[in-house]
Amino acid sequence: MDTRYVQEFLVFAAELNYSNAAKRLFITRPTLSDHIRELETELGCELVGKCQGKAALTPAGRRFVQTGAKLVETVQGIIDEYQTLADNLLTVTVAQTNLPWLESLLYKARHAVQGRHPEKRIDIVTANGPHSTIDALREQANDIVVAGCKSYTSGSANRVIPEGMQGFKLRTEDIKLLMTQDNPLFCKDTVCAADLDGSTIMVPPDIYQGYLRDGVVERFEEHGARVALQTMSFSDHFEYFNYDFQDLFGIVPTTLMPRFGIGEREECRAFSLVDLPFKTDFYAVYTDEFASSENGALFVDEMKKLASDEAS
Repeated sequence: MDTRYVQEFLVFAAELNYSNAAKRLFITRPTLSDHIRELETELGCELVGKCQGKAALTPAGRRFVQTGAKLVETVQGIIDEYQTLADNLLTVTVAQTNLPWLESLLYKARHAVQGRHPEKRIDIVTANGPHSTIDALREQANDIVVAGCKSYTSGSANRVIPEGMQGFKLRTEDIKLLMTQDNPLFCKDTVCAADLDGSTIMVPPDIYQGYLRDGVVERFEEHGARVALQTMSFSDHFEYFNYDFQDLFGIVPTTLMPRFGIGEREECRAFSLVDLPFKTDFYAVYTDEFASSENGALFVDEMKKLASDEAS
């Protein structure tokens, strides 16, 4: 129902004269008449009749004065609400495969922002696994991603935060290797780098390029092992951690172990190399545009503060 026609009818109901009402509405008399007829057609009843040769409201018309006034008031209230909301609404898209402590940080930051600014509304929306990369950020498929860099590399922040983007360090996480019971090393008490000589490590696609960039293969070579990195188009972490690795190795940040029940699965074993432990520095990364918006800046500032408090 076109609320403009309802408003025009209300003006007519006050005047009970087409010409006078049309003048008040700055439209022609025939236009007003046509609009009221369209309104009557939609309602399925007559609103305007005649009494002693003059225009008059029918019983339905008199009733619709009240109903129409309430409708116009409701619609205007909705318009006012959303015009205000447009300046106070922030939707943050984050990949489902991002680490759980980022998810926790996002919800804590939302709570903090809305606590200080009750008029703000922040929606956190999850996207699927392929949206967890820097490329997805460039393509505006995501608003915040987690990017990692091995802690032994220098200038970690410069490696993972490209030009046109910003970010801050979230935390450093232990990274474990993963094998299943078909692997010959499954029952070996301790495993060193040399034991993996000739092996292949299957890496999720969202971090494959990062492992190449950080020289993981070269790091193994320094410890007497020639390994290869491989990836597949896993749709998300659930598919990756349910993959049958056989004699291959996987990787898992320690934070994700409880989420996927790695420690409870008899067929899986997560382990660290005794002579080559891996740690990754994780960063929250977002575009300059996101950080420069009023709502984005508030959100990012809260995230930074929370991350700093947790680190200390």
